[in-house]
Amino acid sequence: MDEEDRRIETHPDLVDPSWQKHAELDAWLGAKKELKKKRRKQRRAAGASGGGYREPGASRWPGIAAIAGLIVLVVAAVTVNAVQERGVNETPWFPLDESQITRLVTDA
Repeated sequence: MDEEDRRIETHPDLVDPSWQKHAELDAWLGAKKELKKKRRKQRRAAGASGGGYREPGASRWPGIAAIAGLIVLVVAAVTVNAVQERGVNETPWFPLDESQITRLVTDA
């Protein structure tokens, strides 16, 4: 092989269009594979440091919102109980003294 054939630009395989297409595809797939490896390493490094959540989509906000909602409901119940004058169970459904009972019976 002479010096001209050893140069990459004039290599006989690179001159063939179908081989060029095949080589470009292989190069693209290789680059894609390397990128996946790099991202996987980055995810492992981030997960090992303890700075993130273990599973994707995990968040603390729903739990915090539930606790805040529970606190709001308890405060509202205490406030309503303190402001309310007479409870529902304290209202008599029938007259308690006999004068009112006799009046209702005789009027009817």
